[in-house]
Amino acid sequence: MEEGRQPPEPLPPVRRQRNLFEAAATYVAACAEDDHERSAEAARWVSPEALCFGVNELACRAVVALAREHDETPQHMARKLLNLPVA
Repeated sequence: MEEGRQPPEPLPPVRRQRNLFEAAATYVAACAEDDHERSAEAARWVSPEALCFGVNELACRAVVALAREHDETPQHMARKLLNLPVA
């Protein structure tokens, strides 16, 4: 290095962009664990609309997976999870 020259300033750490599915998974898991701080943090990662879409997609996938696992219809499983009478 030349005399009198300062080394370049280190770059600030790159903040990783989170996608809507990561935000939805973190948000739902935090809500299930009653972790208000973590759910609020995840809600800030994406727009409210994107979070809503991600949570909806997660719910649909979870209901389908559980319905298959229990050999039931998705409608029956969704109602069962919400403690609703089976239609």
